[in-house]
Amino acid sequence: MQDAAKFTDTLEQTAGNLLELLKASGGDASSWDLKFKLHLSSSSLYLALGWLAAQGKIALYPKELNFRVVLTDRN
Repeated sequence: MQDAAKFTDTLEQTAGNLLELLKASGGDASSWDLKFKLHLSSSSLYLALGWLAAQGKIALYPKELNFRVVLTDRN
């Protein structure tokens, strides 16, 4: 159970980093840019994006082979 807690903490931290980068980018970025600016694996990126989307903090829009990620709550 301890490993699950560590993973959840890491996921929350990654999601927080994504939110901060999105805010610094004016609230709009591609999933590709987010992945490379934060040096994330695809798995970590999409888990964090799913976490944020489920909380209603971001919206995802298909854009070619990636996604456009838009902040829905700019606070």
